[in-house]
Amino acid sequence: MLIRFSVENFLSFKDEVELSMIPGKVRSHKHHVISDGKSRGIKALKAAVLYGANASGKSNLIKAMDFARNLIVTGRRPRELILVRPFKFDTDSENKPSQFEFEFKCNATFFNYGFVADAEKIHEEWLYEITPSSEKSIFERETTAEGETTVEFGTIKYANPDDREFLRFTGRGTRPNQLFLTESIERGLHYFEAAYNWFNEILVIVFPQSRPVGLESELTNKVFNQTFQTILDLFDTGISGIELLELGSDEDMPRSIRTFRDQFQKGTDQDAIIQGPDGRYLLSRYKENEIRVSKFMTLHRVKGETQPVLFEVNDESDGTQRLFDLIPALMELRNTERVFVIDELDRSLHPHLSYKILELFLNSTTRLQSQLIVTTHESRLLDFDLLRRDEIWFLEKDSEGRSSLYSLEEFNIRDDMDIRKGYLLGRFGGIPIIKNLTEAG
Repeated sequence: MLIRFSVENFLSFKDEVELSMIPGKVRSHKHHVISDGKSRGIKALKAAVLYGANASGKSNLIKAMDFARNLIVTGRRPRELILVRPFKFDTDSENKPSQFEFEFKCNATFFNYGFVADAEKIHEEWLYEITPSSEKSIFERETTAEGETTVEFGTIKYANPDDREFLRFTGRGTRPNQLFLTESIERGLHYFEAAYNWFNEILVIVFPQSRPVGLESELTNKVFNQTFQTILDLFDTGISGIELLELGSDEDMPRSIRTFRDQFQKGTDQDAIIQGPDGRYLLSRYKENEIRVSKFMTLHRVKGETQPVLFEVNDESDGTQRLFDLIPALMELRNTERVFVIDELDRSLHPHLSYKILELFLNSTTRLQSQLIVTTHESRLLDFDLLRRDEIWFLEKDSEGRSSLYSLEEFNIRDDMDIRKGYLLGRFGGIPIIKNLTEAG
């Protein structure tokens, strides 16, 4: 689970901003708080909902998380630039490095991991184990002006004496443009694997254009299919089923899909999900050199037909197609411990559906350490029956292009206040300032 994320000098964030999942003094919705069962343990909220005008910095905060995650998980090739994007509305900031920091829990351990980087090198990098009262250094890395990497290690239980020297050798051999955490995993060292795996497996970031990885391949799983259908029924989509239609001849598929099938890597065991001009396709290997091509279809009951009729996915509404992207995330959150960060939750969705997604998540994951962080413009979510005040955040950009981030918890408001009305009236900021039409003329 995520405890905190902070970023400085990246995109519209000139100064450091921090998204904290630590509960405030709110007493409502106690089931929204994740606890490890210890009286002095570190607790975290299950959700955060971020509001702000267009270009206020909502998506930039998600992009900052995504940039850091990708750098950790994929690394950089030799002499490849780090595609960091510092704040550009100040020449001093444009020439300074950017900083990213995460506090999170993986398994039973709490970590603090962060780094400072510019386009050419990682200036600093650190990993600490944290408790409610202290921090213990695991490693601290610095890169000198000459490009030499030095890593200082804390208390580590080595499996054998050779690992101690290999770890130090790996530290010295880490390229300036590469994170040491990433390099250690690539070298087969597993001492920091728990921290790396949190970014690789637990933190999932979904943008509006994202597609659910593996949705089509999971449809062959009966339990997945039934649960997916149950949620579709809950959201009243009118779809009576989902199905993979196997295509038997080249005439049944677009040329682009045939081309991809012919180029599909021989010998791979992995399925491929392809967005075609008329829908989504699954390419899967069922014999050594043969590829099965299936198309994702929906089923509808049609008057006059005894059996449900197949429909193209592209015939469904934008809102329904958006649900196809979000339901797999919701299913994972209900069954596994994940942190899903979704940019523009309400894209193409009716307000009731956005509300229902959050409500379903919060009420069906009380025993899991899964979390949902979303950006939205949907003001109907501003409801104390749904959210705590420390789960509601606002972003605002000033006249100098700097984004700030703050919580509703910082305002002194009554529990019976209509916060939706207060937000729309501009009491909390985070809304667009629209000039009078006569001024625009």
